[in-house]
Amino acid sequence: MKWLIRYTSSSIGKKHVMALTGLALFGFLLTHLAGNFLYFLGPEIFNKYAHALTSSPLIYPAEMGLLVIFVVHIIFAFWTQMDNKSARKQGYAVPLTEEHNKLSSSFMLVTGVWIILFVIIHIGGIKFGSYIPYAIAGEEIRDLYQTVSVYFKTPGTVLFYVVSMVILGLHLKHAFWSAHQSVGVSHRKYTPILKGLSLVIAFGLASGFILVVFVAALSKGAA
Repeated sequence: MKWLIRYTSSSIGKKHVMALTGLALFGFLLTHLAGNFLYFLGPEIFNKYAHALTSSPLIYPAEMGLLVIFVVHIIFAFWTQMDNKSARKQGYAVPLTEEHNKLSSSFMLVTGVWIILFVIIHIGGIKFGSYIPYAIAGEEIRDLYQTVSVYFKTPGTVLFYVVSMVILGLHLKHAFWSAHQSVGVSHRKYTPILKGLSLVIAFGLASGFILVVFVAALSKGAA
């Protein structure tokens, strides 16, 4: 156990923890987006999916596991930022690449704080939002399709989500590149390819969520 504490307290250990927890959160985002895409197939399929997901006995352990990963990621992000501030207080000149890393760390912290606030608002508005009944095969379940449709009828809400997804894309783009560096993947030939791939994946994911928002906002499911 002591070796684990020493490792996670080291500079490289912190970067690896950030990379691994970030990868796990990215995996969640992919599955979450895949589920959101079912919105395009109409209320019956989307509501069946949502009901099966929320009524599963595995939902609470999964949510707790996701929360732990999220909290660990946040803790190590702040820890890394504090280390960077401490290094700057030493008052000596630092190489340009190191200074760039510190600025990048600050950028990630700012975008990360926005994402935290977004998650809180998102959970409050959707997960704990209005309950609208939906009858299917003689059973009443929550009409999450209608809840989402109503939720995104407010222009302010749509704007907030679009801005948040752009910020998420920026955060993911930098996170992918930082993760590559953390595991030592850096090559003159492949670095531009990795940077381009990071951009495509990050904003591809963000664009997917934005598409769902616009479709919900323009839907005729609710006025």
